Amino acid sequence: MRVRNACARALELEEDRVRVLMVASNFPPVIGGIQTYAFELARGLVRRSSELLVVAPKSEGAREFDATSGVPTLRMASIGDDLALSGILPLSLLLRRRAFDVAFATHWAPGFAVQEAARVCGVDLRVFIAAHGKELLHRPLAAMPFAQAMYDRVRRVALQRAQGFFPVSQRTAQLLAAAVARSSVDICVVSNGVDPTQFQPSDASGLRADLAGPSAGGPMLLSVARLVTRKGLDTALHAFSEVLKEHPSATYVILGDGPDYGRLARLASELGVTRNVSFIARSTRPLADYYNACDVFVMPAREEPGDIEGFGLVFLEAGACGKPVIGARAGGVTDAIQDGVTGLLVPPDDPEALTRALNGLLGDPEWCAALGRAARARILRECTWDHAADRIAERLAGATI
Repeated sequence: MRVRNACARALELEEDRVRVLMVASNFPPVIGGIQTYAFELARGLVRRSSELLVVAPKSEGAREFDATSGVPTLRMASIGDDLALSGILPLSLLLRRRAFDVAFATHWAPGFAVQEAARVCGVDLRVFIAAHGKELLHRPLAAMPFAQAMYDRVRRVALQRAQGFFPVSQRTAQLLAAAVARSSVDICVVSNGVDPTQFQPSDASGLRADLAGPSAGGPMLLSVARLVTRKGLDTALHAFSEVLKEHPSATYVILGDGPDYGRLARLASELGVTRNVSFIARSTRPLADYYNACDVFVMPAREEPGDIEGFGLVFLEAGACGKPVIGARAGGVTDAIQDGVTGLLVPPDDPEALTRALNGLLGDPEWCAALGRAARARILRECTWDHAADRIAERLAGATI
């Protein structure tokens, strides 16, 4: 508590001079979890610093988005999404024109770019880096060993130079400490957040009826995810096929698209559950409507070589809508779900355990409601984007003293 109070006092003392450069490799209008993380924290830091500038990649629709976002944003062309190399020159030009007290990079790659730009310009700029999980394990050039070795070296340099880190979960913090591999590492875990005014309980009975179709009146499960193997939706389908034995009118809605769609659709057919499963690639309806339409949210993500669920923002979104959630004990999901309080945790790749958890919740509506209430209460207490922005702003302000 003394550390937090000291940081808060530092923020008050330095509020009139803390100038933050935020470098984001993923940013709206592109849709994704890290994009949401970057934008919501940018909105929070605008209100908590004397000056904030976000540097982000150019993308389709960016000009229109930036005009109404309320976040000062400078767009730069990038090679891929990372700005690791392509950002060095334009960031160098920026640092020659404008002074900042501290930089916050939402990924190690833009962190490297701003570190190099500051070095080129001879600017003393403290750089903090967020960590989500997957990027610490990613091996995109594994088929070319020399190129992958260079990639690994750049990542290692960026991490070793950083002033401090903001991993989104304890599991990500463990990966980060191993990747940095130095005796003293400034790591401050700042969990993802959610906007409880955007995600809140509401009546979605109309959407629920549309989604259920001939199964109207039965319970509804929901997954919201990019369709990749790591999300564990094959495990969920196997479990759902067993759930139907106790709840034959149940519906399972899978909202999202991705390369694993074909395999999952074939699996649903092989299991004989196609009639009760709806795949929805994209929708114009607000995401909160889908959470409010379901009874239980489920995503039993697993860890895979080079990939990990760093936190699981969707669990907070569902919880903010007052829904119980089920996830697997893998990656940072154990930070997102308080087992037995806001939802349930099961072993990864265990359809039997998932079936028991689902049947337990679906058979006890009062338990479902209690978990959902606890989930929203926890979010209001400690898991909003304002909570996350407060912690990061305090640490950045303290770094300038």
